Amino acid sequence: MKKILVVNDDGIQAVGMKSLVEALGKFAEVYVAAPAEQQSGKSMAITFMREMHVEERELSGAVEAYAVEGTPADCVKWGLGKLKSEGIKPDYVISGINMGHNLGAAAYYSGTISAAKEGALSGIRSIALSVGDHGAKHFDYVLGMLPRLLEMSSELSPSVILSVNAPDLPAWEIKGVKIVPAAPFGYGELFLFERMESGDHQMMPKYVERDGLMRYDYDWMEQGYVAVSPISTQLSDRASLMKLKGLTMQSKCLTVIVDAQQGMLTRLKKPGRFSKRIIKLAHCVSRMSMPILVTESADLGDTLPELKKYLNESETVVHIQPDAWSSPEMDRFTGVIDVDSVMIAGAASNVELLQTALGFNAKGFETIILEDCCGAAGKSDHRAAMKILEERGCRISTLETEVMRLAGGCSRQVLDAVKNILFA
Repeated sequence: MKKILVVNDDGIQAVGMKSLVEALGKFAEVYVAAPAEQQSGKSMAITFMREMHVEERELSGAVEAYAVEGTPADCVKWGLGKLKSEGIKPDYVISGINMGHNLGAAAYYSGTISAAKEGALSGIRSIALSVGDHGAKHFDYVLGMLPRLLEMSSELSPSVILSVNAPDLPAWEIKGVKIVPAAPFGYGELFLFERMESGDHQMMPKYVERDGLMRYDYDWMEQGYVAVSPISTQLSDRASLMKLKGLTMQSKCLTVIVDAQQGMLTRLKKPGRFSKRIIKLAHCVSRMSMPILVTESADLGDTLPELKKYLNESETVVHIQPDAWSSPEMDRFTGVIDVDSVMIAGAASNVELLQTALGFNAKGFETIILEDCCGAAGKSDHRAAMKILEERGCRISTLETEVMRLAGGCSRQVLDAVKNILFA
């Protein structure tokens, strides 16, 4: 039975939390550490160098429940420490269900989302649940999603939380679920000080006019959908790291390796040949100190271990849908990397690679497909994909042709090393 630590920012007596704990208690071992009082908007604040009172409470569905006189982040820290002292490591941290949405600017200040981030920082997969009204009454749809949300979270890195925002509607009125990017700062609303009649000031939300496009969690939730958004807890901006590394690169070509993962091999006709060629490509490119971008499908496991040793300077984009461009990270990386062309290899030729390559082509990159470093379930699938890519303006080439072309601009020492890798 899975072990779950439940936290929130509305306080241990909040209706959303009680509903969540009761629902989880039917199929999981639930522990609760929640604020004794309302702690909304505290973000990741912690109570530092000050004593806190903790009191055990009874809560239907929970094995143990504690009210903590602290912030949501305090609750996670205390709860994990308490469970560790009992020899328990939770499988998940779930924060919520928050009374009110956490979209746009709210996500930066939310105690609900920050509690989930605190769990993720401790290496535990975490989910933040919010229903879009401060007087929310309808939790059934979100509660029904819990098993699937746990599955989705298990497919991602523990450093990524799932932020789930649902409209406050009866289950039968909710139109469905959308996997979408979280709205950027300032999209939809801002938090500004407003002068009150008393002469004092109060922080209030100010709603901002949007462009009407259906792009972010804000847009879809307002149209009656549950919006699910992955939010990273990584501190460094990986796109900027890649740009800075690229300042010293001798080449203006980015190598993209699409979904060369353990789970992908079972879908390929000749997995051994595919692995050998893709590893040789990575070895050559890393020897030439060229930038590499790796994509990983969330449900296909780890990148091939033999490949990883040549990817020390690479960056990775995890995507849920077949097209890697479904991840907002792709736009972030390509927006800061100064390259003229991309050299693409990977699998499957007719699905993930095809869609991802067409995305690069549509954005104006010279797109080179290394045909002999691609894999598919069958020859016909592979040939059809290559035909489509060529017709759409991609250049179809081979590993040796392109690597030797690029190596021609390297030092003699690097050129000789690349030759040995290719032709040994």
